[in-house]
Parts: sequence; C-alpha cells; structure tokens
Amino acid sequence: MVGWVEALAETHPIIKIYSAMDFALLSATAPALLCLLHPCSRTHLAELNRETLKMTEDDIKATRQKYIDCLKPIFLPEDPVSNNIVNYFASLLRIAGMEDRGWDPFLESRAILEDLNAIMQTDLPDAKFPDKNSTNWRMGLLMYSHIVEMDAPYEVVTNLLRFHLGKGYNSNPYYIFLNSDQKKRFKRSGIYPSQKIEIIKRLSSEANLPVGDIFDDFYNGKLRNAISHSDYILIDEEFRCRSGISGTEAFCIPLNQLHEIITKSKIFISTFFSLETAARKLWGEQKHRAVPYDPVYKGLMEVLVSDDDLMCGFKIHWPNSSESVYRRTRDGIEMINCMLDTQNSTIEFMVDLYPQEPDQFSPLVEKGGVPSYTKLEGAGVTPEWSISR
Repeated sequence: MVGWVEALAETHPIIKIYSAMDFALLSATAPALLCLLHPCSRTHLAELNRETLKMTEDDIKATRQKYIDCLKPIFLPEDPVSNNIVNYFASLLRIAGMEDRGWDPFLESRAILEDLNAIMQTDLPDAKFPDKNSTNWRMGLLMYSHIVEMDAPYEVVTNLLRFHLGKGYNSNPYYIFLNSDQKKRFKRSGIYPSQKIEIIKRLSSEANLPVGDIFDDFYNGKLRNAISHSDYILIDEEFRCRSGISGTEAFCIPLNQLHEIITKSKIFISTFFSLETAARKLWGEQKHRAVPYDPVYKGLMEVLVSDDDLMCGFKIHWPNSSESVYRRTRDGIEMINCMLDTQNSTIEFMVDLYPQEPDQFSPLVEKGGVPSYTKLEGAGVTPEWSISR
C-alpha cells in the first residue's frame, strides 16, 4: 500500500488546510442546518429574553470550533492508509449489504431536520399558531429527539474510532464491546444511545482523543426519554417531566439550560454533516485515478464519485479484468465481488478465476500473460500498475 501514500503526497497538504478550518469554512458545506443554531431565536416564553439565553454568537462559534477540532482527526486522519484505507472508506460510507432505492434512513433524517429547521425559521400565521413561541420550543424538542436517536452519527463516529485504533470496520460496530448480558439484550432490542456513547467514550479514551466528551455537552438521557415518551410539559420558566403516573421521579430543566442543550445538539449534527461532506469532497478529488491498493494481487483502487463529485464508493481493478465495486447513492447500494467480513472486521473482495499457472507479477495473471485492467469510470482510460508507482 506504499503506493497510496505516494499517490496522496500531493493531497495531504490539502488535508493540512483543515487544521485551520474555522466556522465560516465549514458552514459552506452544510448551510441548511446552520441557521438553526439559535433554536428558539424568536422565543421568549413569559419574558425569556436574550439575557436569559446564555449562548451568544461567540459561544456558538467557539462550541462549533471545539467540535470540529475533536472530530477532525477521525474524519480526516493523518494516515488514512496503514490501517487499510478500505476500512476508512467503509466507515465514511456506512457499508452494509446491497439495497435498492429508499432504504437509507440517513437521507430521511437529514430531510426531516431540514424541514423542522425551515418551520422554525418561518413566520407562522397567528390564526393557526396563536402561541408561536411555544411552537418553536416544541419543534426544537422534536429536533433534539431526532438528533440523539439517529443511528448514522453514532455508527460513523464509532467506526472511524475503530479505524483509528486498527480495530477494523463493522456494520454493527458496538457488538464486540458488549458483555454477554448486553449481547443477549441486543439481539432482542438493540442498544440505547447512552450505551453507544459509552462505547464511543471508551474508544476515544483508548485513542487519546476527546471525541466522546462532545456528548457530555448535550446528551441527557432523562430529557431524551421524556420527549420520546411524550411525558413532558412546557411552562413559562421550565421544561417539566412527571416520569410516569406517580411523579416520584419528576424533574425540571430551566429553559435557558434547555436552550443550551438543544443548541449544542444542533451544532454537533451540523458539524457531523459538514465533516462528513468535507471528507467525501476531499476524496472525490481523486476521481479518474488508479493507485496501487494490493501489492500482491496488483489491485488498483479507483475512487467513485456522485454527481456532485463527493466520494460515494470505490472500485478495485484486478489484473484479470475483474472488478470489486462498492457504491452508495440515492438509488441504492451496489456491491459487486465484495462482502462484509464481520469475523475479521473488514471488507472481503472476490477476484474471479485464478489461472492454472500464475505469473510472478500477480496470482491473477497467467504465466507469461499480460495484466488486463478494466477502464476507469468517466475517464475511458485503461490503468496500468506502473502508472502510479
């Protein structure tokens, strides 16, 4: 895989640009969610005013930069090669099995967050919404609930941490970190966000990275449960939850504290979307190139891109004219000659037929034969192993 390091030598200075990444730069990659940073910007339930809402624009900018600094090392690793770049790409692309169109909840989650945000920024008609301030709070609570329940951010962050630590990729990145009782419960009901966060914190600590600390800023299990179970009441000064019929475990959250929790959850998810897009955009710049991936079989890797030039997959060109392809688009997932290898926490490739007598160049080439690669997508060029050395 030395070829990848050499081939990326010109690209890595671009990665260094991200060390100076600021609020304005990343804002450009997820504009739809950035105007929502004041979730209750028009809200003042019973005189709740700007003085009460403690997060200023400077606070928001500082928090966002903090989250960028925490997440950037895993989204844009200094060394994307040594721990098998396929596992890194798999983490970004959330590799799973084949799917046809309409089975990716990540797309729907982004859409609903943008819809909720648009509603919150709309001047609602008084006749339909006599208490618009309360409506904005309720939209903010729904948004918070959706953010902390989404699977994709937890899965991507967990797998990127696993990649950083050399622990491979798995479409279920949590299972090996559960104890026997948790594994039994997982088969019945999965695991809760709090358990996912606990695993992220454990991996973050092992990697000596502050990624897990982000969730302490906004994740509140009691608040999450109250919203999910519709067990809450909004009054002028606070958010209240009865916690069941008896009310013996009732609790309250002052609205200024609630505002901060909701705002930080939105800063997190907009930062996640921004870095996910930034990483895929960076790798999309490698389109129409083939660089050495497998030094034994002489497989060449090509980055595949979507219509907007974001990395959406990859193709391994083997010297016997076979290909291994993974591609995720809005139309579904395409997988050819590759599959999840959960036992070894990676992606396994198939290489078609082996020759009866292999050549020294590659086990896939007949002795004395000529390597035969398929053409690069969109370029119409047939790659050669030597072009990337």
